[in-house]
Amino acid sequence: MLQKIMDAAQKLGLSTISLNSAVARSLEIHPTDAWILTYMQDLPPDAPLTPGDLARITGLTTGAITGVIDRLEAHGYVRRERDPVDRRKVILVPTQESVKVANAFQPLVEGCMDLCLKYSPNELNALLTYLEGSVAVAEETIGRLRQI
Repeated sequence: MLQKIMDAAQKLGLSTISLNSAVARSLEIHPTDAWILTYMQDLPPDAPLTPGDLARITGLTTGAITGVIDRLEAHGYVRRERDPVDRRKVILVPTQESVKVANAFQPLVEGCMDLCLKYSPNELNALLTYLEGSVAVAEETIGRLRQI
């Protein structure tokens, strides 16, 4: 059973990567740009995010992040603004246009909601515990790999 769970988790991860690529293609942007934009949309709207912050969080180089931001800005998905507190800093602000990415994922959200309705509250709690634990293990592994 554990092997089946690990295999299914791996397939889910690969499907997620393919889904991100399909969303990016539908929006005519690079898959990395879709990934970064999706990440940015999950942040609180009042949380300032600098390019350096984005590089640290994602593990991408600052040069790569500059390229991503340039492309997203050219497509109208983000804009650069001066930090009102420290004018030397640039913060990234998703535009209304960036909602297209969330909309592209909407069929997945609806399908997952329908799937969840098939489970009892106890089963959903077990699933939530597993998923949160998996995220923690993944983040720990990412941290270790970034130290190498």
